[in-house]
Parts: sequence; C-alpha cells; structure tokens
Amino acid sequence: MSRGIGVLPQIQELVPEWAALLVALLTQLGDVWFLALLVGVVYWLRPDDREDAAVLVGLMLAGFSLVTALKYAFALPRPGQPLAELEALGPLARSLYEATGTADGYGFPSGHALLTTVVYGGLAWRLSIGTARQRAAAAATVVSLVSASRIALGVHYLVDVVAGVAVGLAFLIVADRLTARYPTDQQTVAFAIAVAVGVVALATSGAAIDAVLVFVATLVVFGGLQFARGGRDRSSARG
Repeated sequence: MSRGIGVLPQIQELVPEWAALLVALLTQLGDVWFLALLVGVVYWLRPDDREDAAVLVGLMLAGFSLVTALKYAFALPRPGQPLAELEALGPLARSLYEATGTADGYGFPSGHALLTTVVYGGLAWRLSIGTARQRAAAAATVVSLVSASRIALGVHYLVDVVAGVAVGLAFLIVADRLTARYPTDQQTVAFAIAVAVGVVALATSGAAIDAVLVFVATLVVFGGLQFARGGRDRSSARG
C-alpha cells in the first residue's frame, strides 16, 4: 500500500485515453504560470481590490516557497504511473502532453493542490465578486478539479494532494490572522511572511535554484509594489 491508498489506478481507469490531454490542460489551472498571471490580472484590472490583490501576491509567493521547503524536507518520490503513454500520442499531442501533463522532482506534498488552495481560496476570501458562498464554491471546485487531475495524470498520490490542500488551508488561516493584526499594512505583513518562508526554503533545499528564484522574486515584487504604492500616495497628495 502506497501513499495512493490504492486509488490511483482506479482513478486513471475512469479517464478515457482520448481525454488524457484534456486532463493535462486542466491541471494548468494550478500551474505556477497561470496562478501568477491570474493574480496579476486581478491586481491590474480591479483597482478597488488592489490592496487585497497585493496581499495575495505575497501569500502566493510564500506558498511557492512553502511547497519548495516541504518537498525538500520530505524528499518523497512521485508515483511514476503516467496516464498516457507518450508513444501512443501524435507528435504535437506528445509535445503538449509532456509540457503540461508530466512532472519531475519530489512528490510530497502536491504543489498544485497547495497553491490552488492558497490562491483560489485567497481570491474567494478577499475579492468582492458575487457572494461569499459563490466564491467559496467556485474555489472549492477548481481546487478539487486540479487535485483530481494531478492524481489522474499519475504525478501525485492521493495523500500528496490531500496534504497539499490541508497545508494550504492551514497556511491561509494563519496568514489571515497575522495580516488582520495590521489592517493598514497587510501587504507588508504578507511579504514578511513570504520572506520568512523563503529563508526556510533556502535552508531546507540547500539553496536550490527554485528556492533562490522565488526568494529573489519575492524581494523584487515587494519593492515594485511598494514603489507603485508610493506613486499612488504622492498622486493623491497632489490631488
């Protein structure tokens, strides 16, 4: 009995061969590039929610570092049971599937499950679109779909995604309580959390390149947001 608790083959059997590429594309809803783009678009297009979006940027970067720290701390392998055999796919489908439906590195916890919980859960918590119940339902649906896709693709066990969601929820709760203590400067608190977790990731991973990149990105993005905030404050003062 593995971390999959015996359900990984059963889930893969439910997915027809022709749908393998669709599952691989679905999992992109929780990929780093898509989450960063999503939060960036929210920050840019919703000025009324900009401060909350900036907080979420910090928490997302903290989530990236948290995933890195945990993966290196546990150093557990992935299942190695791909949903589709690459040889059975055409050249174009094979390239697309390799880019979206495969993964390497350590497998516990699921980074996609953790990060989708942090980002979509954070959006549901902080945005003012629809009702709170609608936002929560939408976030839960996306997290569930992405988590299921990771198991179906054979890149994570069931325990990996359950742990990812649980850690993501716990992180959101702790981060919310910390930022709530400083209502006028939640952005700084969020990035302070990101820096602290980033230091842990650097230490745990032995300064692996992914940990270094996220840590540098955290400092650069925080500096950019602070500069943008200063510009808005100066414009308001002149107005």
